[in-house]
Amino acid sequence: MQGSEMKKMMRKTGFGGALLIILASALLAGCGKEADDRENYRKIVDDYAVFTLEQDGDSAAYDRALEAVGSYLENDSGDSLENARKVVSDTLEQMESDADKAVSYELSEELAAVLAEYGVDQEEYAINANMRAAYLSDYIESLKTLRYYLEPESKAERDLLRDDLEFLYGFQRDSQTSEKGFYYYSINYWFAGWDGDQKAYVEEKVIKNLKSYEAENPVWEDSRDAVEQKMNLYLDQMEELQYRLEEHIGRSQEDLYQMELPSE
Repeated sequence: MQGSEMKKMMRKTGFGGALLIILASALLAGCGKEADDRENYRKIVDDYAVFTLEQDGDSAAYDRALEAVGSYLENDSGDSLENARKVVSDTLEQMESDADKAVSYELSEELAAVLAEYGVDQEEYAINANMRAAYLSDYIESLKTLRYYLEPESKAERDLLRDDLEFLYGFQRDSQTSEKGFYYYSINYWFAGWDGDQKAYVEEKVIKNLKSYEAENPVWEDSRDAVEQKMNLYLDQMEELQYRLEEHIGRSQEDLYQMELPSE
């Protein structure tokens, strides 16, 4: 409301009426600011949901491939073998196609300003948004290894490789469980400290739409320090699994070496 118009209104309504008008104007301005704030936090969540749910979808596809291999190992039949081969191959083909078509994420100036307003590190946010290609690369390598162990047509060959396949499947299954917990809490990390409508919007747009990322008995943490403690537990699990893999490879190499030694 312009100054001249305000003066006219004060003359018509008296000081008390003008004061009410001023208060009403302030209230409306405040509502506009709240609407802007609401729009801003939704911009962050809407953007975050796009790339996070894509990454979660890739993880869900990898879950299905592991499940098919697990079913084959539990029930070594022709049907379960063919299904495992098909699911692994189809998933591998789709992920290779997705990796080839992946587009690098670019943070807009508008969203960068909103992130700064909410104290979100822009560089970290952009790195996280661009992680899909790296995750796909890891899934692809794991699927190629599984496919190698499933490919032999001869049952004798498959039996020879079965111990390694069982170990590899167990390793990848346990690693996937730890990674899904880690990625679940990485979502919590970005929005720790949010509450009320803001937290509810994260749950609506991201958490409720997850197909793979999950944690056992999840508790939403309100501080990043608490979130990082949980993420570190998952990192410790992954480190232990990596140590087990290295031990297995070492034993396999030693067994191969012993087989190649000339008999006396």
